[in-house]
Amino acid sequence: MTFNNKQDNRELSKAEIIVAQSLRGLLRQTTVNARFEETEDFRRLLSAFNYFIPEVLAELYPEWKSDALDDVIPLVAERTGEWEAVFFGMSWLIRDQTVVPTYLQLQIDSAIERVNWLECRIGERGPLGMLRRPGSSFDKQLYRLQGREDQIDLAYRVTYGEKSMNLDEPGA
Repeated sequence: MTFNNKQDNRELSKAEIIVAQSLRGLLRQTTVNARFEETEDFRRLLSAFNYFIPEVLAELYPEWKSDALDDVIPLVAERTGEWEAVFFGMSWLIRDQTVVPTYLQLQIDSAIERVNWLECRIGERGPLGMLRRPGSSFDKQLYRLQGREDQIDLAYRVTYGEKSMNLDEPGA
């Protein structure tokens, strides 16, 4: 299901709207450069990522039309700007219950429920494509990532939108 956004005529999915709504709630509760608390908005946001991330990836990578996420478990989840956040951790893949590293940085619109800008990177690159690590090694894989956000060669990368320099406080 998609929704028309009159401002730029881009279709918005239900998942994107939920991501924006949930993140807006988190931003109102969190100061810049602080970690997000595990609230209802936080859980709702992570759940919406399960649909939103594959949806975004499928626009450039056809194989993501048949792959989906089961869970996003962030090692890093924090507010990085007035309307921005970063998430870095592991995601479970539904198809084979393997885990892959996931990095998301996004900025929501200050006025409407949509994602203005997104950088999404997922899945460590291996010799034959994306490495899929067994879910049984989840804890080991999660801690292997700690402090390595910029050192992992991630297989899938999507950036879209334009990052706004609007400095208004959320809810203002």
